[in-house]
Amino acid sequence: MKADLVIKNARVYDHTSSFEGGIAVIDGKIAVAGTNDALPEAHRMIDAEGRCLLPGVIDTHCHLGVAYPFDEDMNTETAQAARGGLTTIFLYIRNTGPSYLPFYDERKALGESQSCVDFGFHFGIQREEHIHEIPQIVDHTGVRSFKLYFGYEPDNPLGIVPANDGWVYATMRQVANLQNGIVSVHCENTAVASWIKREMISSGRQDLAAYTESRPAFCEVETIKRMIFLAERTGCSLQLVHTSVGAGPELAAEARTRGVDVTVETCPHYLTKTAYDADLDMTAKISPPLRDEEQKEWLWRGVRAGLVNSIGSDHVPFLPKKGQDLWSEFPAVVSFPWELPLMITEGVIKRGLTLSELVRINSFGPAVRFGFYPRKGSLEPGADADLVLIDMDDERPVHHEGKGTCIYEGMALRGWPVLTISRGRIVFEDGQVDESQAGQGRCVTRPH
Repeated sequence: MKADLVIKNARVYDHTSSFEGGIAVIDGKIAVAGTNDALPEAHRMIDAEGRCLLPGVIDTHCHLGVAYPFDEDMNTETAQAARGGLTTIFLYIRNTGPSYLPFYDERKALGESQSCVDFGFHFGIQREEHIHEIPQIVDHTGVRSFKLYFGYEPDNPLGIVPANDGWVYATMRQVANLQNGIVSVHCENTAVASWIKREMISSGRQDLAAYTESRPAFCEVETIKRMIFLAERTGCSLQLVHTSVGAGPELAAEARTRGVDVTVETCPHYLTKTAYDADLDMTAKISPPLRDEEQKEWLWRGVRAGLVNSIGSDHVPFLPKKGQDLWSEFPAVVSFPWELPLMITEGVIKRGLTLSELVRINSFGPAVRFGFYPRKGSLEPGADADLVLIDMDDERPVHHEGKGTCIYEGMALRGWPVLTISRGRIVFEDGQVDESQAGQGRCVTRPH
């Protein structure tokens, strides 16, 4: 039997090892992962010419439909994701209405009508009704991942409803009873940051570092400790999202020695940029903020020590930033197309991370954490054929065309995707996204 697609003559990496050979795909699934002589004939044969073949990137953290219509973002931004070798994205999505059930039905349908890669949802707790609805949410949607937000004042321009410890405790008690249930928390001490922010505004400063100094690292560290305490009390699994402080991975590792199920996500911007970089201005405002060089390298030590389980871009395509007032500027950047070459350049090439270690945090770790392994993040036969082919010798500068704010413009990166395959479908090849693949992506968070 002929395969639909075979990629041969590749250096193939999973989260533990590598081999010379390739992958055969039948009906959107991996049929064979082995040496060249083990691969069957195929309707299409691609010669990788020695390039590196990895499981597709699973981005655990993005926000779409915030400034632009949701269906529009699902079209344009999943195309950007395909350019970056991303084959599954998870959206942290908020609903201020009383129920997530019709909200999910609408967003799932809109997403599947436009997305070219697979996607899933985490739901934000924005009302007390959402906490009580968790059992119905799981039954109706399959979503088992819930987020609570600190760090935002009640009158924030994004309309995020901030949490309190009571909400966190009540949510954790519900989620602790779920198989693969997990609570994610934006960790910043809101009250302390608000107090320092008022002092900083009165100083008249408008530089990017002023925003960072108004929300110092200890605000995040304090809330991480508090959330670990509540997770330990309730027995709930905890994900520390967009971790910007170097202490985060170490605090989580120490808690795991006591049996607390806590894992850490960080973002490419915290690993590659600081608030003191000369090429950045107030438009590089992100929440939590960019830190300093010490925190950046401390985070890298956590990554290299295996203390970080996933990378999330926190990709948010906002309208163009105004660059006029630091304190009212929206906090967001976009990262989909450069996430993988950023990690290859800064992690693999500059800091000695292996490609298998990168697969562990880019694909394997997220798939395991959110209950999708081995369907996702795996090269085992029967897994979804989500793959990215990388040219490690391709070096070129970042150039952004599209929505949102890019903080990497002009940065020379190596290790660019040349081929992205989502469930056996070639969605990106020869520098172009296949527009006919829009609407072929599927929602992976669905009821059993």
